[in-house]
Amino acid sequence: MTAPDRVAGSPLPMLGLLTLGIGIYLVHIRPPLLPEDIVFTGLAPDALPQAFRDWLGIVFATWGGFTIGFALVLSGLGAAFVTGRSMWLRWCTALAVVVAFGRFLASNIIIESDFVWFIASLFLLSLAAAVSLARGKRQDKI
Repeated sequence: MTAPDRVAGSPLPMLGLLTLGIGIYLVHIRPPLLPEDIVFTGLAPDALPQAFRDWLGIVFATWGGFTIGFALVLSGLGAAFVTGRSMWLRWCTALAVVVAFGRFLASNIIIESDFVWFIASLFLLSLAAAVSLARGKRQDKI
């Protein structure tokens, strides 16, 4: 890696960490409706049926899974640029696809989706990609 590459890639790990925080918030902490959601929609939170609020929680957890996956890719890319070692990108991307599609599959199982078979296929493909990335060529330079 050249010095300009290291400088260009140096913000990415921090951006990845901040994005990871957003993803964790979406999966574990975010309520179904934020105050700004209530203001924007003009709906009282208790006006929504409980099942709809539960569904919104599942939707945001799914988005959170993809956000966490994106955060892992950003972090791996940044670490690869800063260190010059491609293993960071390979391993973080492998983990990212499994996390993102794993959360997607979990959400579709919870809602008893008619398309869980297709999402399960995507998850299995993500597992295959992850194994391929993790076992990939051991060349350690980008």
